[in-house]
Amino acid sequence: MLDYAPLADRQEAWEESSELTSIQRKMFICNKLPIYRLPLLYPLEPGISYAAVKEALYAAFKAHKTLQVKYTYEPQLRKFYQRYTPLQPEEFIVESLRIIEPPDEYIRNLLAGIDLSADYPWRLAFLEWRDERYLWVEFHHIVIDGLGIRRFEQDFTGRLLEGQEVPPQASLPLSSYRRICELQRDNPGAPEATGRLLKLPELQDKPVPGVGRLTVPLDNNRQEAVQRLAKQLNVTKNAVFQGVLEEVLSRCCSGDTYGAIGNWRMSLGNFTEAGCYVRLMPKRMQAAGTTEDRIRTIHRDNLQTLMNRSNELPGMTEYPVMYSYEEDMFRHFRYIPADRMCKFQLYIRVYCYRQENGIEAEYSKAKYTEEQVSAIISEFSTRLDHLAE
Repeated sequence: MLDYAPLADRQEAWEESSELTSIQRKMFICNKLPIYRLPLLYPLEPGISYAAVKEALYAAFKAHKTLQVKYTYEPQLRKFYQRYTPLQPEEFIVESLRIIEPPDEYIRNLLAGIDLSADYPWRLAFLEWRDERYLWVEFHHIVIDGLGIRRFEQDFTGRLLEGQEVPPQASLPLSSYRRICELQRDNPGAPEATGRLLKLPELQDKPVPGVGRLTVPLDNNRQEAVQRLAKQLNVTKNAVFQGVLEEVLSRCCSGDTYGAIGNWRMSLGNFTEAGCYVRLMPKRMQAAGTTEDRIRTIHRDNLQTLMNRSNELPGMTEYPVMYSYEEDMFRHFRYIPADRMCKFQLYIRVYCYRQENGIEAEYSKAKYTEEQVSAIISEFSTRLDHLAE
């Protein structure tokens, strides 16, 4: 049974709002466009009922007030806002759809993004294909990040599979966002860094719109080699991947500063909320030295950024080249890349999940050719293979 929000929650909603963070504003401006999609698939076992899934979903959403938000733009103030709006049972609908194509294809073929001005920043459905059933949960990135999805998944599956109670969010609904906005106002960033931005030569002579995507697997040999080197150097696997990638990029790009996907959670002391606390971190490549030296330097810099809460906090910068590393984000959900537009000119993502491990390059087809990006990923893969020798 779905419980209605108490009166205190409804009163709190009118008092709880926040401006959008820098990266959230960028996302909101792209409203309705096929970008910043985070579609997730969860296969349903035959013995699980739709009613049980819906109840577990509702419990997870109600526990996370950061997911119960709606967005507005105030033209007179020229500001974007998010407001906590308690979810009610009559609003919580999970429709059933019979589809004639595999669910991942069905999701990728959707042209419309989530309309942030119309409703909550997520959509839900049961997908029925042949004799299989799936839960489709899709978030707009404006409301959640990878760590947030992992927490949401834990709460949802814990409720569904083990009957666990979902602990409610302890903090005020949007207090973390207000704190991020304060930090960004106090630290506007270093504009002089933009002249050193890492860039790939634009060789596309016949620009075409849209996003290109290349993926190569990370087999066991490559993963074990990275793990061995990380242990030998006493660094993280992320530092090894990042160091090897820098070696490749230094040979084909101009400039020395790229961006890496990080988050504000350490600065906030917040690791349990299902919000969007993404932060774009500047990374400057080492000019010279061995690969091992580069990896150690990256590990040291990453650790310093992670541990030093009083570290200088850069403002929002557009980085042509972006990197991210994701490990064990999801255990039950399967992420379906579905964006039809580029978030960055070149975005290289290393992901290590339980069942899927790979390197993905997402790039602007208006600027770069498939051959350019393929050469980068190929050399990246070759260098990882050399670690295994």
